[in-house]
Amino acid sequence: MGLYSAFYASLSALGANSSALGVIGNNLANLNTIGYKGSSATFQDIFSASLGGLTSQGNGNPLQIGLGTRLGVVAQNFGQGSFASTQNPLDMAIQGSGFFTVQTKDGRVAFTRAGNFTRDNNGFLVTSDGSQVLGWNRDPTTGLVNTSQTPAAVQIAAGFTTQALATAHFRLGINLNSNQDPTAAAPHLTSPIQLYDSQGNIHTLNIQFTKQAAPPNTWTYTIVDPNGTASFTPAVVTGSLTFNASGNLITPPAGANPSFQVDWNNGTATQTVTWDVRNSDGSSNLTQYASASSTNSSYQDGYGAGSLRDLSVDQNGIISGTFTNGQVLALAQVAIATFANPNGLLQIGNSSWSQTIASGAPTIGIANQGGRGGILGANLELSNVDVAEEFTRLIVSQRGYQASSRVVTATDQLLQETLNLKQ
Repeated sequence: MGLYSAFYASLSALGANSSALGVIGNNLANLNTIGYKGSSATFQDIFSASLGGLTSQGNGNPLQIGLGTRLGVVAQNFGQGSFASTQNPLDMAIQGSGFFTVQTKDGRVAFTRAGNFTRDNNGFLVTSDGSQVLGWNRDPTTGLVNTSQTPAAVQIAAGFTTQALATAHFRLGINLNSNQDPTAAAPHLTSPIQLYDSQGNIHTLNIQFTKQAAPPNTWTYTIVDPNGTASFTPAVVTGSLTFNASGNLITPPAGANPSFQVDWNNGTATQTVTWDVRNSDGSSNLTQYASASSTNSSYQDGYGAGSLRDLSVDQNGIISGTFTNGQVLALAQVAIATFANPNGLLQIGNSSWSQTIASGAPTIGIANQGGRGGILGANLELSNVDVAEEFTRLIVSQRGYQASSRVVTATDQLLQETLNLKQ
């Protein structure tokens, strides 16, 4: 009976070490698999049996002989892999905890660390096997990415365009010469500003500045259309600017930026335009110093229609588009899932996992919040398999297999000797 126990105990070791070699082989096979997480095998001994019906030794200690070993746990190592920079702006790598959430072609929700994403012919962000990446899209009405909604397939159409935005505010950085002769031919400075209408057409208005003889440090301005096609409300847009003895603007005071309405008479909407002579903090964009009158800077907040040119991904997983009109808009944001027990996830192939009772339900949210890792755009996470460590395990498992096979051989020889006793 003892010889047969030794035979089967060694046979169990052959099976366990063979399984361990399979785990090592799979790790090495996926050495270059994007987002792959290596596994390690550990063994457990099989409960022991009493020898010859005895349960204890003379000193009371248990008298037991082991019945072999078995594969106890195959645990995945979810440690961070290295990163490789790519030329694809939609490639993403998670730095820290979490998984990308995807929907497979058969409708299942799965989770992956492989962020080698592309867009299909419908603009959906997909994995290499065609699963759709889940997240939140830009609301066409509000222009915002609402992450409080249920995640849906991320879609970025190739022909995505932005509508034109009519100018609502403009500002000019201007110095008006304090030594200007009021009697000289007016206007003493003409400063042009380009504005956009509601269809994205560009129009130029001129702001004419004239120095007044009295009261001192006073200028008047008039806004005109050099083409003579625009209609203003009020009909004549004019006003005065007053500076103190130090050349700083006194009037208009803070909170009293002049505004007017303009109709371009080209079928576009009438728009209200505010000239920000002062900034939100009350500082002035106009000065009166003893230097030549000049326009040093200009800004307006309108823009024409634009088409999508480039994409980029930030650390929060926000996919932004750069458009031909110079605008950068958030188009979508990918969803990141975390689990209470990642080792409870079930591998389903294609570098993906599915949830189980052991893993618990996913907690889905945005990157860099709630313990979720950040996103590296134009990067991929490489396999975290360590070749040196796997080769070491390979040697140990090989030696374990060889040693167990020697016990099988020795047991076979002893059984042969037993059979030969009758001769």
